[in-house]
Amino acid sequence: MTAQIPVITPHTNRQRIAIIGSGIAGLSAAWLLSRDHDVTLYERAEKPGMGIYSVDIPWADKSTSIDIPLRVFTPAYYPSLMRLYRDAGVHTETTNHAAAYADADNRLFFHYGNLQLGRLSLSFPKLLNGTLLKQHLHTFRRLQQHKNSTALQQQRFGDFLLQHNLHSDYSRQILLPALATVCTCDYDDVLAYPADILVNYLTCGVMKDGLMRASGGVDEVVAQLLESAVTLRTATAVERIEEHQHSVSVFSAGQQDSFDRVVIATQPHHARQILSTLPAARQRCQQLEQIPVVESRMQLHTDQSLLPASRVPLAPVSYFLPGDENRPEATVDLAKAIGHLRNGPAILQVWNPLRAANPQSVLADVTFSRPLVTLHSRQAVRELRRQDASQRILLTGSYLCDGIPLLDGAVESSLRVAHLIGSSRAW
Repeated sequence: MTAQIPVITPHTNRQRIAIIGSGIAGLSAAWLLSRDHDVTLYERAEKPGMGIYSVDIPWADKSTSIDIPLRVFTPAYYPSLMRLYRDAGVHTETTNHAAAYADADNRLFFHYGNLQLGRLSLSFPKLLNGTLLKQHLHTFRRLQQHKNSTALQQQRFGDFLLQHNLHSDYSRQILLPALATVCTCDYDDVLAYPADILVNYLTCGVMKDGLMRASGGVDEVVAQLLESAVTLRTATAVERIEEHQHSVSVFSAGQQDSFDRVVIATQPHHARQILSTLPAARQRCQQLEQIPVVESRMQLHTDQSLLPASRVPLAPVSYFLPGDENRPEATVDLAKAIGHLRNGPAILQVWNPLRAANPQSVLADVTFSRPLVTLHSRQAVRELRRQDASQRILLTGSYLCDGIPLLDGAVESSLRVAHLIGSSRAW
């Protein structure tokens, strides 16, 4: 994903800026802007939004914080995030996300491991399925052959698979479950994605570069991005905003504050709600309405009885595929995936739990929302991205990228905002 950021001469005047929302988009915008401007960050939860669902659990005679969901990234697809973390002093480490796939009877039918050689990740089979391996190699050859085709921009991913005879057992049983987990959505939603977005992701190098995370998790990210002088207002829901000729008023908890700019760093449906009372924002609201948002459920527990049996050490990630669901159940054993938790008891983070874990083993159970991309929503996003330096109300968020709405898209959009307002930290 390459950020196409306009080169704008930074403004010299110091401005008062309100940022609404403290996910990675709001946090990165705050870090980029706070050296040159007075930034107030609003968050309706009790703590900054990127770590809103994190939980502390006992570990080695102390407690450790577990991120929910686990934030991982691959260098080739996350250049803006990697640069932000490096500049802000966030340390990173490799993680092991090798995977195992189990059928409706919880029996493994595909299983591989990862060999880490520095930053290089080499996969090797633990349970060899010759048919699926052959289809895997064929699929990725085709993906590489077509990754630069402009026709993919007007084609759904499902149509691409059909056109190139790639709707195989591998696609249905391996590729779609993995993509559904990455995009946090249904199989039907994956098939409706613009083909170029998913082809670019699959061929960007994720298979050889592997995945990484912030070494200290979300807590370190939040601490480093808020190290500058940012006024943080948690447990403060923004009720509405009003735009004036030379300022914008923010109303929250019975209080009114005036700012030169407001940056809305929330999910698109929340941004639409904030803008809904402004007559001048009617077109923006209509465009935001065209961006679909879906809910996901994630559970943290220690019930190992739900893991598939394996004759060799089980990979850190396991997929349960009952066959009649539109999403997989994807489990990450954090004790195998994360460095400082390794060699300890299993801690299982499950996206889309389809089976009931032992209630006494459950540490957390949360729901969250994520935006999707369709051929239809893509045009609305392109219109929303056309912001300029004269606007007092700006938008940022992962949904504003031209790719999968992940961490990097959020940082990329905040970079655009930082360039428009003026920032000596923006690259």
